[in-house]
Amino acid sequence: MVRLAAPLVAGLGLAGCTLPGSKENVEAAAELVAMQTPVAIDWRRDAGGDALARTAVEAMLEGGVTLAESVSIAFLASPELQLSLEDLEIARADLVKASTPPNPLGFLGVRQTGGAFAAYYPDDSSSFGVMMNVMSLLTMPDRRAIATHALERQRFVAADQITSLGVRVTEAWLDYAAALRIMALRERSVAAARATLDRIILQAANGQRFSALDVAVERNGLFSIETTAIRASLDVASTRAKLGELLGLAGWRDDWKILPELPPLPPTDPDLTTLEAEAMQMRLDIQAASKTVDARLRELAMTRRFRWLGMLEVGAFQDRSVGGTTFTGPSAVVDLPLFDQRQAELLAGDAKLRSSMRRLELVQLSARTQIRTHAQEMRTTRQLLEQYERSIVPNQRQIAAQLGTVSDPGQPDRLRLRLEALSVEETQVGLLRDYWRARSALAVAAGQWTSKSGLPATP
Repeated sequence: MVRLAAPLVAGLGLAGCTLPGSKENVEAAAELVAMQTPVAIDWRRDAGGDALARTAVEAMLEGGVTLAESVSIAFLASPELQLSLEDLEIARADLVKASTPPNPLGFLGVRQTGGAFAAYYPDDSSSFGVMMNVMSLLTMPDRRAIATHALERQRFVAADQITSLGVRVTEAWLDYAAALRIMALRERSVAAARATLDRIILQAANGQRFSALDVAVERNGLFSIETTAIRASLDVASTRAKLGELLGLAGWRDDWKILPELPPLPPTDPDLTTLEAEAMQMRLDIQAASKTVDARLRELAMTRRFRWLGMLEVGAFQDRSVGGTTFTGPSAVVDLPLFDQRQAELLAGDAKLRSSMRRLELVQLSARTQIRTHAQEMRTTRQLLEQYERSIVPNQRQIAAQLGTVSDPGQPDRLRLRLEALSVEETQVGLLRDYWRARSALAVAAGQWTSKSGLPATP
């Protein structure tokens, strides 16, 4: 009895405990997000909040959106962030439910006499009573602890989702900026090829150096260059659409622009020696998986503790019999564990615990793989970029300087060299974009996005 009384008293005591409010709940998640990015988050719960967010977004759209501003805009305008916060509020509601005692049950019955002696008993018999589900009170401390772990887990999940949104916005911005730059380079290639073709056509018409075959060959080359330019415009359209969706601007403000200036290659990369060890402590998804293990442990402990007491309801009843005589006394309903001894619940609890532990291991393994993969991508792109800056670009500049001494701009060989120079610049832009994508992904994999990514974090 003492073992049962302790949880019962604890359950009744928990009914009056203070629970986290909605604002406090969101602020706790915001603190986790702040560990990844300084960009603030705001929970918009009504039309007024939406209007304030749109006003702030309108101000940031003026003059073009920078890389840092893109994350701030997404955090204000994207419904994806709001969805994460609403899921967080649902988890808080589950905690409120787990901390609320059950309502007592009231019973009322009226019985009429019948048979040959009914005339001798003119009054009806009645009974009423109240019963309480004691098991709900006994398990309340465990259920509240489980819901608390679930809420803490959901905070990590929400923070991870919000950070992921910022990362995807950054990657989409880099893709769109690079696509704009590449399209501009290909348009220059088209202009150069068209100018050369016009010159060759003119010289061929005058019988100077070039034939109709030369014209046909150069026209074929122009068609190919124009095709790549058209494909570049498609890349611009698709990357813009993706960024607009992530920013939350699609269908609302479609006239937005960005300032497509990719950050230069930084002088150094983050130290990789301790990233894996730090990620096991810093990554939000790992911490969320760990909270799931805690919840499963508490669930299994509760199942084992109350294995032999599946149902317990106690109450008091009063019966008024014929003639006005009343009978009052306690009542109880107890589950007799003759057949169902919670074997299924125990088996499921063990399996769920082991499953949550394996999932934690999988998340940790995935984190290590991501760190190693993105670290190699970052090193490789840096090596290529440095080679371009050290050797390839200076060589192309030397070629360009030599081209300046050639008097005839209509020479196909000269055009080919100019196109190669533009191709080198296009490749360099793509590598710079890939470097920043790899470094940002590495920082996320390490659980230290802003501090390790090297990208501008605030407008």
